Amino acid sequence: MELLRKRSANAAQSLEKQSLIADIRKAELEWKNAEWRFQYAVGDDHVDYAIYCLEAAEKKLAMLLKQAKGKWKDAAELKEAGGAK
Repeated sequence: MELLRKRSANAAQSLEKQSLIADIRKAELEWKNAEWRFQYAVGDDHVDYAIYCLEAAEKKLAMLLKQAKGKWKDAAELKEAGGAK
């Protein structure tokens, strides 16, 4: 019974990590698109909008990377604690 609970918990964590990885890849593409938009912006309004998009994309990517670092750090600590028993 305990094994089933552990497997279920591991599967849920795995799906959560896969979802986070997908979100990071999507945010990276958004950041690249925002960078492209900035490089090819013409006119003041386009430049302002491109800067806004670029800053938003950078913040989103940074937030997701921080979240991922926290999850992987927690998982590593749990493994170390489990191995010490």
